[in-house]
Amino acid sequence: MTFHRRLISLTTMKIAVCGCGGIGGVVTGVLCTTGRDVCCIEAAAEYAKQLNERGIAVRGKMGDIRAEVKAYAGFEDAPGPFDCIVLAVKSGALRTVYEQGMSHLAPSGFILTLQNGLEPLRLSDEHPEVKTMGGAVGYNANMREYGRYYVTTRGGIIVGSLNGCTPEDIAFVKALFEPGIEIEPTDNIRGVMWSKLLIVCGITGLGGAAGLRVGGLMKQRAARRLFYDIAEEGKRVASALGVRLEKFGGILPSRFGKGSGAYPVILRYLLLKMVGRSRRDLKSNIHVDLERGRRTEVDYLNGEIVRRGEEAGIPTQVNGEVVRVIKEIEDKRRVMGVENLEEILRTLEK
Repeated sequence: MTFHRRLISLTTMKIAVCGCGGIGGVVTGVLCTTGRDVCCIEAAAEYAKQLNERGIAVRGKMGDIRAEVKAYAGFEDAPGPFDCIVLAVKSGALRTVYEQGMSHLAPSGFILTLQNGLEPLRLSDEHPEVKTMGGAVGYNANMREYGRYYVTTRGGIIVGSLNGCTPEDIAFVKALFEPGIEIEPTDNIRGVMWSKLLIVCGITGLGGAAGLRVGGLMKQRAARRLFYDIAEEGKRVASALGVRLEKFGGILPSRFGKGSGAYPVILRYLLLKMVGRSRRDLKSNIHVDLERGRRTEVDYLNGEIVRRGEEAGIPTQVNGEVVRVIKEIEDKRRVMGVENLEEILRTLEK
C-alpha cells in the first residue's frame, strides 16, 4: 500500500491501544477525537465496561478532551486484525500482550511500544518477524480515576523502527497522531530509549526511594549527586554494548557523568533544577506504586541497568543500591524518605 493510499484510508484502518493507564489513556483519547477507527484492549472486563459506559476524559496541558471509546476485554473479543497495535501497558505485562497482539496484526500491520524500559528491545530482537516500532513518550499524565486523566507536562513521542518498519509506517504514525500528539522520527530509537531509561532511573527510582515529587527531589543535594552517578553507570554500560545515546527532552544524560564532554558542574546543577521546576508536581510511577502497596517496575528500570552491566562487565553499584532500597520498601522493611538517599550515598562512600 502506498503512503498516499494509506492516508486516504486513515479513517478505515484499525488501531488498537492496549492499556489505558496514564500514557495509553491519553493516546486513546486523542485518537478517538480524530475520527480514527480506534479501540482499547483491557485485561479486566470491568475496566472495559467502565470505559464503554463513561468514555475518556483528558484535562491539563493538552487541553480538555472528551471521547467515547470502544473497549474490549482482550484481543479475542476485539474486531481485528489491526493495522497498528499501540502497547501502553507496564513493562511487566509487555511480553504477554506483545505475544498476544502478534497474531492479531493485519498482514502489513505493526506494533508500537510506549514503555520506559528496554523490554521492547528484547522482544523485538526475539521476534524479528514482527514489525515493531519503538516510542519514547515525552509527556506525563496521571490517571485520577479509571478513564480520567490529567496531563502534567506537554511533549510528543519520538518514534523509530526496531524491526522492519518502513518510512511509510513512520509517516503513517505521524499522520495518525498529529496534531494532538507531536511525532518526532529518529533513526536511532534504541539510543533514545536508552537515554530516556537513564533519566527515568534517576528521577523515578530516586523519587520512589525518597517519597518526593520531582520538584522536591531535585532540591536534594543527595538526589542530584546520585542522579549523576546513575547517568555515569548507564553511560558506561551503553557504551560497552555499542549503544549511541541520543538526546531526550533536550538532555543528553551521558553528559551528566564524568570525563570528556561532561557538563560543567554548575550546568548540571541548573539543568536538574530546571527539570525540578518544569515537573515539580510530578509523582513518579514507582512513588505511586509504593504508596498504593503495589510491586514497582524497578526491575525494568534501575534493575535493567544492573543486568546489562553484568552482561558487559561494568559495575553498577548505584543502580543496584536503588533497587535494593525500593525492594525493601515494597517488602515493608523500610519506608520512603530522604534518609534513604543519604544512606545510599554513605554506602557508596565506604
